[in-house]
Amino acid sequence: MSLISVLILATGVATAEKRDSVSAGDYYIEGVRMFCAGQYQAAESCLTKCISLDPQNDAAMYYLAIINLNRNETDKAMSLLDRASVISPENTWYRLTMARLYANIGENDIAVSIYGSLIADHPSKSDYYYELIDLLLRAGRLDEALDNLDKIEQLRGVNELTCNARYEILARQNRYSEAEAVALRMDEDFPSARTALMLGDIYKSKYDDSTALHYYRRALDLDPDFIPAYFGIAEVYRMNRNFYYYFKNIDIFLSCPEMNPEMKATYINEVVFPSGMVPLFKPQVDTMITCTLEAHPTDTAILGMSGTYFIAVDSVDYGLELLRRNVSLHPDVKSAHSALLGQLYYLKDWSSLIQAASATVQAFPDDFTLKEVLAVAYWQHGDLQNAVKTYERILKEAPDDHPMLINCYGSLGDLYHELGNRRLSYSYYEKGLKINDNYSPILNNYAYYLSEEGRNLKKALEMSRKTVLNEPENSTYLDTYGWLLYLTGDYEQAKKYLKEAMVYGGKESAVILDHYAEALFALKEYNLAFLYWGNADKIDPEMGLDRKIAERRKEAGQK
Repeated sequence: MSLISVLILATGVATAEKRDSVSAGDYYIEGVRMFCAGQYQAAESCLTKCISLDPQNDAAMYYLAIINLNRNETDKAMSLLDRASVISPENTWYRLTMARLYANIGENDIAVSIYGSLIADHPSKSDYYYELIDLLLRAGRLDEALDNLDKIEQLRGVNELTCNARYEILARQNRYSEAEAVALRMDEDFPSARTALMLGDIYKSKYDDSTALHYYRRALDLDPDFIPAYFGIAEVYRMNRNFYYYFKNIDIFLSCPEMNPEMKATYINEVVFPSGMVPLFKPQVDTMITCTLEAHPTDTAILGMSGTYFIAVDSVDYGLELLRRNVSLHPDVKSAHSALLGQLYYLKDWSSLIQAASATVQAFPDDFTLKEVLAVAYWQHGDLQNAVKTYERILKEAPDDHPMLINCYGSLGDLYHELGNRRLSYSYYEKGLKINDNYSPILNNYAYYLSEEGRNLKKALEMSRKTVLNEPENSTYLDTYGWLLYLTGDYEQAKKYLKEAMVYGGKESAVILDHYAEALFALKEYNLAFLYWGNADKIDPEMGLDRKIAERRKEAGQK
């Protein structure tokens, strides 16, 4: 039973005067006890009663401030600390806590001012200088940080900590030669593996490879277990394309569980994969990935990177196993799900994508992008009805101003057209264009389907014209516009835009070649027309162009 409870029970059915015998000090002691026990609500109640009885109890205000900080009620905490500081200005702990709090919420100027007052009152207390320097560094006030560092060294002398701080400040000021001199002095006066690594990095950045290797090896002489030095050595060899020693050293670094896994994943993704090493040294890169995976078998970044790698090098089953393991181990990490969905889409494994996307949508019900992945999976799998249902669910659930809505309207327009419901198809296109009447994907498809029907060609031509203005190098849009020009009888302009469509990639499309041939034929350029029809027929014999070619040859002969 708590002290307060004992005191109150001891009064029995006492009068109000007897109940008041519980003093502010009693409430304070009980409040601190509750605070230390982690019972913050009860502590807050006792400490509040303490202050109501003794408005000058600055210690109770301090504990109440900490309770409010734990609830992220910064303003209340700051007010309490300020009151406590006014009551007990000699208590530097209150001001120090305020300074740290202001620094944490980004009020750097106020925090710097408080540290300044603390240092003015206690000029020999070096801890204040260190915290102030850290704050000034975060605020980018480097000259002031350097001035305070000078004061620390005047008080306490030069040490490894002050040298490190000076090196960082000088490096951030781009005073590289001075920073190098500081590092060399540190290596003489306070030799350590970390300092040797710093010097190795300096000389590596200057392409002084032999000196860089000297300091990296010095780091290992000082501390044989200092793994970052192996990374430095590996990078020197990689830049010199000495891959035998590169792989030998990088594998040591990657195999160390203590090294940051996210940094390893970023390094492999951004340096190793784009470098062209994989096709030349696939077994060695396999080993790199395996070493990293064995060091961090459950890390989400490593599993994602490894799974994607093995799929890319045709170990698809193993890669998918790693990505599924990542999802299983980290069901709340969206990037793990996204990596799996992305690879299943890349592999065109629509049935597996439907299954994985369905589970992902359940895990992240408010992410409409993931719902669209499910819709696309149904669509590609040929399940148009479920694709429609999924898109319509997105429209129902998404906010009215969500940027995905226009894409949903466009997709539903395409889907209903595939289902043969042109009325609904065009209705959805119109809804999308009400959001943005310059949205090219809807404009193009709407215009093209109208061209197939041969109606509203003037409207279709205007819609298609906008897409070409938006993206003048898009072969699909150029083809639609050129074909509509052909249908409206402007053969010269049709030829021009259809030719541009081929320039920007359309030569691989049998449809675009067919359209271009039609425009040429209309202009009586028969030989060229039959040449392009022949090319189109070779690309896609299923189009049945051989029959058209035969008919057109007869027409050309008659003409």
